[in-house]
Amino acid sequence: MKKKLLSVCIATLGLVAASNAQAILLSDLFAGGTVTAGDKLFDGWNLVDYSTTVAGRTLDASNIEVFALDDGGMDPGPGLRFVANNGELSVTGDGTYAFVDLWFGFRVTVLDSDKWVKDTSLRLTGGSIRAAGDNGFYINEVIGTAPELDDLGMNEVEFSYLDLTDEGDPGPGLISVLEDSVEFDRQKSIWVTKNVIVWATGIEENPSLTEFQQRYSQIPEPASLALLGIGLFGLAARRVRRS
Repeated sequence: MKKKLLSVCIATLGLVAASNAQAILLSDLFAGGTVTAGDKLFDGWNLVDYSTTVAGRTLDASNIEVFALDDGGMDPGPGLRFVANNGELSVTGDGTYAFVDLWFGFRVTVLDSDKWVKDTSLRLTGGSIRAAGDNGFYINEVIGTAPELDDLGMNEVEFSYLDLTDEGDPGPGLISVLEDSVEFDRQKSIWVTKNVIVWATGIEENPSLTEFQQRYSQIPEPASLALLGIGLFGLAARRVRRS
């Protein structure tokens, strides 16, 4: 029986506008570049680690484009769109276990003095796997007050297929966790460290991660909220006097 190809293509709100924005290559960000999306500055980009079982293959960070997303208002907030080209985040099974494992991190800083970041969400928006064997892709990221710390929380997303467990028992089949989010106490600056893994076993498996997005919800300064409340109270009082 022919094996079915499972694909995830979640291209909805915001992607058309984002495609018109100018991309920044991940290689340029590793060289000291920055991205600004709304009131968020993304800097301090660094390659933490890269490993693969594919002989002769090295990371080409110029194959990964980063777009600013500033269409999210306060919630889901500004963010980033990552697009992997030329199979950079893909692998072909070798009959045993083949993988690509990428770690990188960056800092997120709120530029508007009247706003704070309060949570972050991670979403898989493009890629494909084969509906058989053991193959897929997974992103784990930790959010902290310093590089590689997880004191503010963690996000995990995965799109994979597993027929059997390591013990030979029946596996769960399709695993489709396309979005995750974490809330934390309001911050002016946070660090995000991502671990992206793409793996395959059988030689006919070729999982490919092509796109994922990040958003950062925010809240206004408490003092601004108080002023807003006073303003609304004043309008209500004025209406009462007029009536």
